[in-house]
Amino acid sequence: MTDSPSISVAGKNIAVTGGSSGLGLRMVQVLAAHGANVVSISRTPAPDNAHRSNILNIIADVTVAADIGRAFDEAEQNLGTVTVVFNNAGVATIERALTTTREQLRHIFEVNVEGAFFIAQEAAKRMIAKGVGGSIINLSSILADAPLKGSGAYAMSKAAVAQMTKSLALEWAPHGIRVNAIAPGWFPTRLNETIMDGPAKGFLKGKNPMRRLGEAEDIDGAVLMLASDASSYITGTVITIDGGHSLQG
Repeated sequence: MTDSPSISVAGKNIAVTGGSSGLGLRMVQVLAAHGANVVSISRTPAPDNAHRSNILNIIADVTVAADIGRAFDEAEQNLGTVTVVFNNAGVATIERALTTTREQLRHIFEVNVEGAFFIAQEAAKRMIAKGVGGSIINLSSILADAPLKGSGAYAMSKAAVAQMTKSLALEWAPHGIRVNAIAPGWFPTRLNETIMDGPAKGFLKGKNPMRRLGEAEDIDGAVLMLASDASSYITGTVITIDGGHSLQG
């Protein structure tokens, strides 16, 4: 029997978009705590990370092509080739379909879909050029399969991310690049604070089979596993982290 692949991320060069807050900040912190060299790519500073020697903060916008190239250039100059990427940057809005504007829809897709795609593309190009494999993890959502009223544009974008994950996994498997996704359930974050500040928070908590909402540390296991060599034969998969919420229909 051969040794099992290690779940360790120590020494890996990992980029996290949207790493200055919410689940992205948690990813940055847990990966760094386990010995990874982490690049936090965000439009806003992350002061919590300022004094950690293995965290590199880069201010960049995933919707700007020049910013994406510059962020990866800076990461390579400081650390070497990034071989793990968490596509976490995202935006959301609560708007009924009848009143959703073109501008709202375009902005959500520009960040959630185009931004994620071109970050993944940039990372994959560099891995292939260096002849190394890696892991790309996209952030989808349980709303991709079971939307709520008012979440149409966001749910559509996350469904696109789920399909993008499968498509990229198929194309890049020969290069040793795995592409998977995490689909969180209801985690209170800045992204959904307009919902969580109202009565919906109690309703969603009560509907969950575990009778609670997600906490930041609930993503740690999937994050570490997908970033590590323990996931070396996993690609094209969406891992749902929702406490069984989506089982309720």
